[in-house]
Amino acid sequence: MFSILSFAFLALSSPIFAAPVISQDGRFTIYDLPTPLAGPCDLVEGPDGALWGEDILVNKIFRLAPKSGEIQEFDIPFTTALSNNTQIPALNSGLLQDRTAFSCAIRTGQDGNLYASNGVRNQLVRINPTTKKIDIFAPPINNPLGDLQPFNDLTPAKGGMYLTQTTQNTFQFFSFADQSFTTYTIPVPASLPLGLKVGSDGLLYIALLTGNSILIFDPKTKSMTPVPLPGLAQMPAVVRAERNGYIYFSLVTGNGIGRINMKTRETEIFPSGRLGGLGAEDTIDKKGNVYLSFFDVDA
Repeated sequence: MFSILSFAFLALSSPIFAAPVISQDGRFTIYDLPTPLAGPCDLVEGPDGALWGEDILVNKIFRLAPKSGEIQEFDIPFTTALSNNTQIPALNSGLLQDRTAFSCAIRTGQDGNLYASNGVRNQLVRINPTTKKIDIFAPPINNPLGDLQPFNDLTPAKGGMYLTQTTQNTFQFFSFADQSFTTYTIPVPASLPLGLKVGSDGLLYIALLTGNSILIFDPKTKSMTPVPLPGLAQMPAVVRAERNGYIYFSLVTGNGIGRINMKTRETEIFPSGRLGGLGAEDTIDKKGNVYLSFFDVDA
């Protein structure tokens, strides 16, 4: 029912023992990435306790050791959505390294590896935090146009990872056991599925950017239920927080945060009040506070 292409690479890294720059008020420590114009986009704590991230303006994964300040960079080898074995050496080195993937999602899998999106390449990247070995996997429906809106996302689940393909209007489950993909088509046409999160109830919640809905997927029954938002054109985007029976998500044009009740499935929206704000990502701290960042507002 599936086919898979995979290609393994030993990641090339350049350890940099960078001296952190402390801001004047002492609240922030700033680390400069070795690659200019890298565009660090998404961050996650790795199983090794280090901070891992993925760049959007150059196709690299980086690792920051908080105690020492050491930064390592790992090239995501250039391949195409049509062939995982296509490599262009000039695009895999130095300042010319691939700057056309626009990747922006990295999460820790329950198997102890890190997984990242590969932007418009429409692929899944796996990096072993110990050996730094990189594997690239192509979904079975390998549509080269499947992720032209490259801000897709992925989330850990029991036995695998879920990831979205925006312009293909699908999402996949990648199995750790046999490294296979299972593809599901979104029942809302042209919905641009973006952020997603597995809730504590075992259900998968997917933000449909242009579908103006949250799709609820039951892995046991395979049922999919789109739940519309109360306002028009809110553009739900990133789903990264759960608190007290609610799943929280960012709203781009809605300029705020939305949430869905995991039991009643009632949705609510909370505008930020920031003039002209375009919501980007949401997150939650250890105290249960939910935060929102913006694309265009310095807040």
